[in-house]
Amino acid sequence: MRTIVLASLAAASITGCDNINLPTQSSQTAAVKSTANQNRLEADLRYLADDLLEGREAGTRGYDLAAKYVAERYRAVGLVAAGNNGSYFQNVPMREVKNRNENGGTITLSGEGAPDGLAPGVDYFVGGSARALEGAVEAPVVFVGYGLVAEDHDRNDYEGLDVEGKIVAVLFGAPKFLNSEERAHYRATTAKRASERGAVGMIIIWTPTLGSLIPFDVLLEIQKGSTNMAWLHEDGTPYSSAPNLNGGGVLSPDLSEKMFASTAVSWEEIVAADASDEGYVKGFDMGLTARIEYKSTHRELTSPNVVGMLPGSDPAMRDQYVVLTAHLDHEGVKPTPEEDDDEIYNGAMDNASGIASMLEVAHLLAHNPPRRSVVFVALTAEEKGLVGSDYFARNPTVSADQVVANINLDMPILTYEFSDIVAFGGERSNMYPVVEAAAKRAGLILSPDPQPDQGFFVRSDQYSFVKQGVPAVYLDLGFGNDGEAAQTAFQKDHYHQPSDEADVVDYEQLRRFAQVNYEIASGVANMDERPLWKKDDFFATIFNGPMEE
Repeated sequence: MRTIVLASLAAASITGCDNINLPTQSSQTAAVKSTANQNRLEADLRYLADDLLEGREAGTRGYDLAAKYVAERYRAVGLVAAGNNGSYFQNVPMREVKNRNENGGTITLSGEGAPDGLAPGVDYFVGGSARALEGAVEAPVVFVGYGLVAEDHDRNDYEGLDVEGKIVAVLFGAPKFLNSEERAHYRATTAKRASERGAVGMIIIWTPTLGSLIPFDVLLEIQKGSTNMAWLHEDGTPYSSAPNLNGGGVLSPDLSEKMFASTAVSWEEIVAADASDEGYVKGFDMGLTARIEYKSTHRELTSPNVVGMLPGSDPAMRDQYVVLTAHLDHEGVKPTPEEDDDEIYNGAMDNASGIASMLEVAHLLAHNPPRRSVVFVALTAEEKGLVGSDYFARNPTVSADQVVANINLDMPILTYEFSDIVAFGGERSNMYPVVEAAAKRAGLILSPDPQPDQGFFVRSDQYSFVKQGVPAVYLDLGFGNDGEAAQTAFQKDHYHQPSDEADVVDYEQLRRFAQVNYEIASGVANMDERPLWKKDDFFATIFNGPMEE
């Protein structure tokens, strides 16, 4: 999880609770009868994070071994096979995309005052394309600010601009006046809005705000040799949310500043706007033409989502499905020139912890099946851009209109005794009383998002279900009890590193995390009313989801 900066930038390439009333036994917050088992959790996590599985990269032997393990755990628990053809597997057809060159393709600029002598890997990088092995796009450049279009805020950064057939230059992110989750959504859909307006390419302008999230040189190193994937339609064409974009890249801090050397709006004004709450600069034609060339390599593959179902106990509700998800994949093996160094990215926290928790929830629910059916999905290719979850959410193996809720488990940083949780998406639906009650029983505080700039709501698999109109909840840990220091240390020392191994995990904290997720899953699956978005909720409105009256 949490590859949002890289994933979003690559998308530019084409590609407490004191007043809670506890309800009665028959309702959604019924007393909990089961307790998560630390030994089971540790055994599952240690296997999934073992070197034998070679980092579980989607499309590899290691991932397939992990998928088979999860399927057998489903079978042992008693889950019904709910994949394709009576199996536990939903095979996802995908195309793997790599840049043919280390820094992708090339960007050249022309026009009065255009920066020249540009070097890949110094001044920019270019992403590959899932649609073509190589190609180029050349067009005038139009600056569109964030490219934000938000009717409810009377905001349209494209107003008065013609970007048909043009390359748009955009600021990364979305204005700070938006709340955390909506801001994250607008950031994740920048390329889609550009494509819908006829743009043929997109380049991201690097500002100090973006640099505070990740340094440019760090991003360069991460993207070298990295791969992306896209799932394939039945006709073999790759899915894209921005099909008109034929080229894209990210500019360095220095080149970004030079782009505004001769424009009516100065670089200082751009930086100031990006740091402000409103974040508004009226767009304009930059007087430049950009040519973006890319060369990619492709590999066709299939990698399975692993799907099991616990049938509901209530005949009137068992055809409604609560979907629990966690991504099974990680980063795989990354060879280095050094000898005898660790090249396996085991992904213990990210996300063997989530899979182990999901398996424990399945075990506990199986002993006391809830009223609704619960579908458990171990997802492939999250690290490649939420690919497996997007495929399942669009092509569920159960009736799509009866998928009533998603609960996602992804990379809690379990290195300290956490005292609070953040329930992303929770307050947007009538599932929130369930979350509140579970938190209270666990002695946990419900905190607001402490890192709104990070956009976590769209950085994990629940977002794929939200886009299909399904109410979703994703738990993360808050900053209480020195949580900020602990999470920062993990991000610095272990996140997407070979050192994310099983011994990093505090297994008592894993048990606590699994327990609260079990209570939420049980509560939602036993709710008297169907899970619904709150009336006029932002995501329910834009994605046509079912709302309360």
